[in-house]
Amino acid sequence: MAVRPVLVDLLTVGSCEHPGAVARRGAPWRPVEFPSLVAVIRHPDHGVVLLDTGYAPRYATATRRGPGAVYGRLLPMRLGRGRSLAEQLPALGIDPADVATVVVSHLHADHVAGLRDLPAARVVLDADALASHVRRGPLGRLRRGFLPALLPDDLERRVVDVATLPRWVPDAPRDPAGAGDPQAPQSARTDVTTLGPAHDLLGDGSVVVVRLPGHAHGQVGLLVASRAGDVLLVGDAAWSLRAITHLELPHPVVRLVTHSWGAYRATLGALHRLHRTSPGLLVVPSHCPVAIDRARLALAAARP
Repeated sequence: MAVRPVLVDLLTVGSCEHPGAVARRGAPWRPVEFPSLVAVIRHPDHGVVLLDTGYAPRYATATRRGPGAVYGRLLPMRLGRGRSLAEQLPALGIDPADVATVVVSHLHADHVAGLRDLPAARVVLDADALASHVRRGPLGRLRRGFLPALLPDDLERRVVDVATLPRWVPDAPRDPAGAGDPQAPQSARTDVTTLGPAHDLLGDGSVVVVRLPGHAHGQVGLLVASRAGDVLLVGDAAWSLRAITHLELPHPVVRLVTHSWGAYRATLGALHRLHRTSPGLLVVPSHCPVAIDRARLALAAARP
């Protein structure tokens, strides 16, 4: 089935600092800034779709006392004036109240802090992960980076479980002779089912939800048909593009806060193989400035 490309913008909505050696084994221990990515996808029939929401001022309130204060000290937020999602969307001509869908890659605070600013959006996530986090006590939630105060009061009514979306099956391999026109429908897509089960978010194959287990319970990413070709947004399945291209693991201490270390390594290996077999694929981890900048340039060059 031919798929009409959609418009994609990549926003940086806050950041945090953490020692570089934690994210990449062997790197210096000096603090490194990790941007928080929000992908803005505009579909002609289904409106605005977001992947994640980044930081928001309410993160500071949620980490002021109790177990949340530990989280805030470990991952201090940087959010400049006017840089929250609710403040950046209008610059793209989008009212936050008009956002139709938010796909939550996983429930860590830096990915959900802006959810309360999107009052009408359906929230697509792994419902089993949400239920598991809610059941835990304060320390269990802290270990999993979950701050329930960041979630909308009516979240339960708005949740769409990823598992209920129709399964997505890739088409036959693309014919290179038909490539070259960024406005033309894409007759074939990158096969991301090598990473895990994939689901068709909007029913036309333009935005595909793919499971990326390991880092967090229920983590997912998105394969998006953009005018620059397929873009694979992988959340925290890797913290840098180099981790994927060179199979670089984080420091062993990361195992303490990883949902499944075995699944994490398997997903990273699958991403590495996909990168090698799909050289035109834009792979974007949520906290990698190199990958984000590279994708922004490619997306800008392909705009009409």
